[in-house]
Amino acid sequence: MKLLHTGDLHLGKSLHESSLIEDQKIMLDQLVKALAEDDYAALVIAGDVYDRTIPSAEAVELFSSFLARLRREFPALEICVIPGNHDSSQRLSYANRILSEQRIHIVCSPEESFIPIITAKNGEKLALFLLPFLAPGTLSAERRNARDERASNAKASGGFSGELDFSSPIDGETPLLVTQAALAAEASRRFARALGDKDLAGIPTVLVAHLFTLNGKSSESERAFLGNAEEVDPALFAGFTYVALGHLHRAQAVTERMRYAGSPLAYAFDEAGAAKAFLKVDIGPAASGFPVTVTPIPVIPFRKVTRLSGAFADFYSGASFDAHAADYLEITLTDDAMVANPMNLLRPKFPWLLSLRQGLSSGVTPVADDGAQVTESNPADPNGRRDPLDDFARFEELLYGFTDEAKRELFSSLLAECVDEA
Repeated sequence: MKLLHTGDLHLGKSLHESSLIEDQKIMLDQLVKALAEDDYAALVIAGDVYDRTIPSAEAVELFSSFLARLRREFPALEICVIPGNHDSSQRLSYANRILSEQRIHIVCSPEESFIPIITAKNGEKLALFLLPFLAPGTLSAERRNARDERASNAKASGGFSGELDFSSPIDGETPLLVTQAALAAEASRRFARALGDKDLAGIPTVLVAHLFTLNGKSSESERAFLGNAEEVDPALFAGFTYVALGHLHRAQAVTERMRYAGSPLAYAFDEAGAAKAFLKVDIGPAASGFPVTVTPIPVIPFRKVTRLSGAFADFYSGASFDAHAADYLEITLTDDAMVANPMNLLRPKFPWLLSLRQGLSSGVTPVADDGAQVTESNPADPNGRRDPLDDFARFEELLYGFTDEAKRELFSSLLAECVDEA
């Protein structure tokens, strides 16, 4: 049983205000080509289909035509999609009931996540569970027990039709869960019960989820969570044969059976040079322990995302960087003296120059392409995440030339309250 695992498509995204829609069309063409080169049972897209909760018409059309093409060229392929934290579940779930009849499964409600999608191919079976991004309040531990009781009572009275309306509140319910850690723990409890179903005995199980796991390596293009309570323990989902994760844009293995495919394109300059790929996941349903083999399928970008550094003259009149003229570029100039209007001077030679910095190696104040001072992310953080307090202080200094200690202390106390609540 073979799956193709991807996610974090971020359709409609721009890089420094430069649209990537053409790059994404070419990337999706490569995805279709990869599907055609092997006998896949399912394609899983682990969230962040779009870059915004209200995607552009162009992005919606791109995804719509992509799904239509998949259905036309691979009629037996199961297509499994979940929303990520960038998506709007309500918008992405439009027409999902009709689409599910066409083997296009878009699960946007966490309450539907605990019902497996069973697919069969070549006499073998696979169970897929789709867990969308868990927004605060989408699950409640107490409601789980109350709903189970209500369903049990309905079955006993003969009034159970397979679907129950749980929209009305139940007396005595506790507040809904808020943090990612608490929500994931509740989901884990429910999955443990679902995986114990006798109908799943002897069948490999796959979870598709959009999570930020402990010790995951993030990048600048992701929407950051605040506080450790938003990081999820991967051990919560160790009961699955394979876990296909989305959210982190760097491809990485959390465990042997739990992986981020990463974004198929580089969406920030700190991802420059990173290998991008789809993941072919081969599961042995007939072998003991359901062995899993994961093989990256490289994605060749339409334009590379590249970081370069050197003296202005080397870029302006030299030839050593000419091979990167077609790349999306961030250039750091290492001259001791500031160069006036470097973007305007270099753009004719490097038309896709999107970001320019000056003086990072010489002690001169960094300057971005728009003339504003540039600050660097906190190097002490191994994941490259910035400290919000440091960002606030730097922003104050950028605006006023100094940091107001009273404001800094107030911001620090407010930040501490947010973390405590999380």
